[in-house]
Amino acid sequence: MEAAIAVKPIIKVAALCGSLRKASFNRGLIRSAIKISKEAINGMEIEYVDIAPLPMLNTDLEVDGTFPPVVEAFRQKILEADSILFASPEYNYSVTAPLKNAIDWASRPPNVWADKPAAIISTGGSFGGGRSQYHLRQIGVYLDLHFINKPEFFLNAFQPPAKFDAEGNLIDEDAKARIKEVILSLQAFTRRLQGN
Repeated sequence: MEAAIAVKPIIKVAALCGSLRKASFNRGLIRSAIKISKEAINGMEIEYVDIAPLPMLNTDLEVDGTFPPVVEAFRQKILEADSILFASPEYNYSVTAPLKNAIDWASRPPNVWADKPAAIISTGGSFGGGRSQYHLRQIGVYLDLHFINKPEFFLNAFQPPAKFDAEGNLIDEDAKARIKEVILSLQAFTRRLQGN
């Protein structure tokens, strides 16, 4: 009798970008992560979840324990995800207002972030969005999000050679290889937390 080969379930990753611009470099990082996961990583699906339609948090919009439909749909995407991938630009030493708004909506009771593994990638000026990552990690402590520690991914978008094309697509091969390492780390961490 042949031994059954255990097939590990596919890890579903919700990917959020803190920048709303179509040609955003951080959104380019997400697109690159999705492409890498499809082409080079088995057992993982990354889905971009758009935060642009979310209204600004206002608890007056919560009626009888329900949220506006667009918020309910967003919260369901987070709830169904096994893990989260954030691409967070740095605005004024912190995360962006749209990203914080999305985080706050999904943290309303019941908190759908709780116990989820997460990773952060970022790009921008000199520190490549690094300060936003530190703030996001602090926010994650309260939300019970579990961020991978290594590898970290910060990318100076403006240091030669060119990192992105005119549409905001990542063209730097070294950066792509580093994103792959982040995704593999997130996959392994997710499996460990799930006990698989």
